[in-house]
Amino acid sequence: MVNQWSYVFVLVLLASLQSSIGKPMGTVIDLDAYFENADGSSQERVVGGYDVPDDEYVPYQVSMQFLTKSGKMRHFCGGSLIAPNRVLTAAHCVNGQNASRISVVAGIRDLNDDSGQRAQVQSYEMNENYEELVTSDIAILKIDPPFEIDDKRVSTIDVSSSDLVGADQEVMLTGWGSVFHFGTGPFAKYPNILQKLSYKTLDNAKCKETMTQLTDTEICALERFGKGACNGDSGGPLVMANGDSLKQVGVVSYGTAFCASNSPDVYTRVSMFNTWIKERMA
Repeated sequence: MVNQWSYVFVLVLLASLQSSIGKPMGTVIDLDAYFENADGSSQERVVGGYDVPDDEYVPYQVSMQFLTKSGKMRHFCGGSLIAPNRVLTAAHCVNGQNASRISVVAGIRDLNDDSGQRAQVQSYEMNENYEELVTSDIAILKIDPPFEIDDKRVSTIDVSSSDLVGADQEVMLTGWGSVFHFGTGPFAKYPNILQKLSYKTLDNAKCKETMTQLTDTEICALERFGKGACNGDSGGPLVMANGDSLKQVGVVSYGTAFCASNSPDVYTRVSMFNTWIKERMA
C-alpha cells in the first residue's frame, strides 16, 4: 500500500496535544515544533505550478496562519472564503488546534504583503464523520471581523452545487504549498507568491488503485510527474468553471509521501457536504 499523508506536513513531529476546543480526531500536528524547524525563506512552490501574476488575485483564497511562540504569523494551510465570516478548509488543518492562535488573511498573492485583510478564528467545526486519511476531511471556521468583499481582491467562492464532478474535468488548484524534501525533520518550505496549477480530475475507481482508502466523499486529480499539491496546500480550494463563474469542487486533503510523483492528489468532495455547509453558514 502506498504511504499516504495529509498535505499539511510530511515527516513532521507529531504530538498528542491537549486542547480546550474539543476532542481531537486522529493525529494532532505540533505546529510549534514544526515552525521551530521550518525555513521560512524558501522561494520554492506548489509542485509544477506558476506564480499568480502581479496584477491578479485569487479573491476567495485565504492563508491560514499560526501564531508561533516567537510572535510571528506563519502560513500553514489554505482555505476558501465562502461567506464574509466563514472559511472552508480541511479538518486535519485545525484538528486539536487552539483557535485563538490561528488567523486568516485574504486579499493577497504575496505572503509578505501586509495590505491584505486579517481576521481572527473564533471557532471551528470539523465534520462529525471525519476520519484521518479516509473520509470527511472538511471544516468550517468562524472568523471575526468579517472580511470586506470588494470582488477584486476579496470575494467568496460558490460551494452550493450538489452536482457530482466526474472524471477528466478541468480543475484549478491554488496555494502556497511547497515541494517535498527528504530529510530527518520537517523540511517543507513555503513560497511567498501564491501558486496556480491546472489539471484534471480522475475517475474514483482508477484513483482507488493507488489511494486504496478512497471513499465517495473524495475526488482525485492527477497530472504528469512533477505537478500536484504538496505540503502547505492542505485545506485549499480546487475549483472549476461554472458558466462565467467558478465553483469550488474540492478541498485539499492528502496524497502520497512524495508529492507530484504520478500518484493522485485527493480532495474532499465539496458537493457531498452541501447540506452540512449550508447549516453552518448562519
